[in-house]
Amino acid sequence: MLAAVVLVAILGLINVTALKRLYRLDRTEFFIAMAATAGVLSSGMLRGVMIGALISLLLLIRRASSPYVAFLGRIPGTGRFSDMARHPDNEPIEGVLIFRVESSLLYFNAEHMRDTVLEEFHRARPRLVICDLSSSPIVDLHACEVLAELARELAGEGARLRLVEPRSSVRDMLRQGGLEELVGTINRFTTVAEALEQELGNTANKGRPGTSRAS
Repeated sequence: MLAAVVLVAILGLINVTALKRLYRLDRTEFFIAMAATAGVLSSGMLRGVMIGALISLLLLIRRASSPYVAFLGRIPGTGRFSDMARHPDNEPIEGVLIFRVESSLLYFNAEHMRDTVLEEFHRARPRLVICDLSSSPIVDLHACEVLAELARELAGEGARLRLVEPRSSVRDMLRQGGLEELVGTINRFTTVAEALEQELGNTANKGRPGTSRAS
């Protein structure tokens, strides 16, 4: 009887409907919630909450250290670009590698970005690499140094790096880091499509108006 009373009391503390929905939508968050629940039941409220918070923090660091790098292709019939992995019908640009990091670029994830880009570069061997920074709200000094290393490595392979659509604070950091001397003018106006036009000539994007930003 006592066990039944305890079980009923425990179930009253758990929102089963919310857990089911969490399991259906995000398995990672579900397991964090279950770990926190187990911690509360075995070690008390404070320790249980701390267990959940610690697991969430570790997962956040893990995700931030290996951000998704999207390689972009032209949306057919437009001058806009989006992730080719999500949209296989996008058109790759011959001789050009376009990428966008879906995260800030910081000291603990910049090497991941560089290694991912170099791997794709060595596979495709383009003559131009364009980095779309529109999804990177922060770029720290170490990331600037890594971008500079990337520019030099690509130059050694006969390719050129362009940086487009950086935000204002990112532009300031890139300029202070000496990137303009390596990749050319960094401003708030140039889009992927415009960088292509500048580098490859007006025929590359003739009749394709638009911007580079797409989900």
